[in-house]
Amino acid sequence: MKIIVNVRRLKISAELKKYIKRRLQFALGSRSDQIQRVEVVLSDLNGPKGGEDKHCRMLLKLEGHQDVVIEDVDSEMQAVVDKAANRASLTVTKRLDRLRHKAKRFRKRLPSFGNMNRDRYMQEDFEEFSDWEAQL
Repeated sequence: MKIIVNVRRLKISAELKKYIKRRLQFALGSRSDQIQRVEVVLSDLNGPKGGEDKHCRMLLKLEGHQDVVIEDVDSEMQAVVDKAANRASLTVTKRLDRLRHKAKRFRKRLPSFGNMNRDRYMQEDFEEFSDWEAQL
C-alpha cells in the first residue's frame, strides 16, 4: 500500500507527515494487501482565520473494486486525520466484507457435483449427441 500526502494552502512538518503515514498503516494494515494506494490531501479552508477548517480528503484505490473517498473537517490537523483514518478503515472493511459475502452467496447457488462421477455424466451427455453427424 502506497501512501501519498499532499497539502494545499498550508505547510505541515515532516513529523506530521510521518504521523499521517503511520496512522494510516495502523488503521488500514489488515487490508493493506487489497489497497493499492492512499492519497491524502490536507487543506486549510479558512486560512489564518481559525475555526473548524482543517480539511482532510482520502482517496483509497482498492484492487479490483471501486475507489473509496473519505472527507472530514476539524479544527486540529491530527484530529481530522484520525477521524478520516478511522472512517476509511471502517468503510474499506465494510465494502470488502460485503463483496466477500456476495461472492459466497453466488458460489452457494452454483450447482455442485459433490461425490458424483463427473466423467460419467459428461460421457452420457456426449453419447446423447454422438449420432448428430448421421442425422445430417
